[in-house]
Formats: sequence, structure tokens, C-alpha cells
Amino acid sequence: MWDTTSRTFQLLGMLQRNGFMTSDRLASDLGVTTRTLRRDVARLRDLGYPVDTRLGVDGGYSIEPGAVLPPISLSTEEALACALALRRWTEDADRTLARSSLDKILASMPPRVRWIVGAMAEVTVDVAADGLEPIDHAAVDIGLLGELARSCVLRRRAEFHHTSRDGTTTRRRVDPHRLVHTARRWYLVAFDLDADDWRTFRTDRVSGLVVSELPARTHTFPGMEVEEWVTRGLQVGWRQVGCTVRVHAPAASVRRWVAPAWGSVEAETPEVTLVHAGADSYDAIARWLLLMQAEVEVIEPDGLRSAFDRVAAQARRAARTDDPGGPTGAA
Repeated sequence: MWDTTSRTFQLLGMLQRNGFMTSDRLASDLGVTTRTLRRDVARLRDLGYPVDTRLGVDGGYSIEPGAVLPPISLSTEEALACALALRRWTEDADRTLARSSLDKILASMPPRVRWIVGAMAEVTVDVAADGLEPIDHAAVDIGLLGELARSCVLRRRAEFHHTSRDGTTTRRRVDPHRLVHTARRWYLVAFDLDADDWRTFRTDRVSGLVVSELPARTHTFPGMEVEEWVTRGLQVGWRQVGCTVRVHAPAASVRRWVAPAWGSVEAETPEVTLVHAGADSYDAIARWLLLMQAEVEVIEPDGLRSAFDRVAAQARRAARTDDPGGPTGAA
């Protein structure tokens, strides 16, 4: 049987992971009597953990929801997982906040585990899967996201300043609906009371947020899922030009190259796939399609055919062994 301290913190971990658990289940899992279990619960309360009791035949215990907990006990594996997650989170979050959180977790680890985390940080290299630099993005204001989430859940009206793409800042009154995370940015989907329509707001352009006590009204959302609606809105800015091509490869192998925000994939035959896609230029589409390493037929438009000609000419210049006279030399 575990010693009293180890068993008490094992009980804490079980309640944190599972929420409510019956007394019989807890006693059985811990290998103790229900009387001993009650003493362990009392010890947790003495340490400041708000354990809630449910009476009755199916009675048991849970950590009081919404309460501020004292320091949480983590196993070695859990602490290592948190450290690795925070290391990745520094890319999108306030670096100071992520760093301070990581430092506190590291300080709670045994020296051996701290050494492992440091070793992993020292030898790990992050490489983008497509070899491209990530898009520019502002750090996420964690507090702002939390307040926006609260307004969505509690259905409270919100007001804030929003800066548009052209730099114009306006005061907006909205009934928040959902938060969406995509393309390494966070967006608020809300009903704009002044525009009398649904809008998407980039959260890094939101400031001066005030969540009121006024209840949000009920509005009918457009007839699609929130994710699809946001994606379609973003496509307006991302897909300045579009095309349809035939790729001589199975749809399953083509689909991994075509994210929903950039286009759609349709199997024409088991070995041939139609792709309807877009980007900010035809040259970008041409280079992207060549990455598939499959035969491509342009169905439309002629602008994409011209782009393939330009890309091919650039490749021929790169392959020349004589002096091409610089980048402006003859193809």
C-alpha cells in the first residue's frame, strides 16, 4: 500500500483527470476503505484543495469546478508533456507569459527531468513541413481570448475597437458566437449590431474589449458550419485568382496538398483527380502544383498556362551551363 502522502496526491490526480468519481470507485482504485478515503479527502481540503462532496447512494467527490487551485501535482511524464507544449506555444502566444509558465513547470521538476527538457531544447530543430517560413502573425493576447470565450459561453454582448486591413479603427458592438483558430491566427465570429450582419474579426486587431452584462440576442447563423463560413470568408483575401486542373494521381494522394482554404479535390477516375484551387497569383499556383510530382493538365484559365510557361522558362535558364547573361537572358 502506498504511504499516506503518495496516496493523497494520487487521489488528487484522479479527481483532476476524471471529475466526479464515486466513493466506492475511488476506494477500490486506491485499495483502501471508504473510511480511509474520507480521511484522505480531509487532508486534501487541509492543503487548500476545494474537494466537493456529493451525498447519497451514488455519492462521491469532485474538484469544485471553477475554483482557483493550489499548485497541481504532475507526474514526470505530465510535466515533460507540458514543457514541450509550452515550448511550441511560444510561437503563437505572448513569449513572456509562455516563458514564465515554462519556468514554473521546470522549477517543479526533479533535476533529471529538467536536464531532459533542456537537452531536448538544445538538440531539437523545428522545420516547416513545406519548407516555407510561417506567415507573419501577431502574438496572441491570452487574456483577450479568455474574455472573448467567456462572452461566447455566457452569451454576453461585447464592445471593442477593431482595426481593419487599411488601418482604420472603429468601435464595434457585437453579440459573440464562436472563436476560430486557423492559419495561425485567431478569429472572433460575431453578429455585428451596427452592420446588422455576421462578421469575422481578427483578434490581434481587437483592443479595448468590454464584456457587458447585457445578454446577447439570438441570431440565425448562415446555413453552414462556422468553420466552413470562416474559411469561405478568408478565401476572398487569399484566392485572388482561381483555376481548374486535372492531376494524373489518385485523389487521396492529391488531397494532402490541397487544404480546404485553397481549393477542393474531386475524383474523376480512380487514377485522375480534378482540382479547383486558387491563390494570390497564377505563378504561385503553377509552382505549387508542380510540387505534387504528377502530370497536370490545365482545364482553365489561359492565365495558368502562361504561368507554367514562365516557370518552365525560369527552370530552363537555371539549367543552362553557358552564360545566360543574367536573369534577363534569352530562354
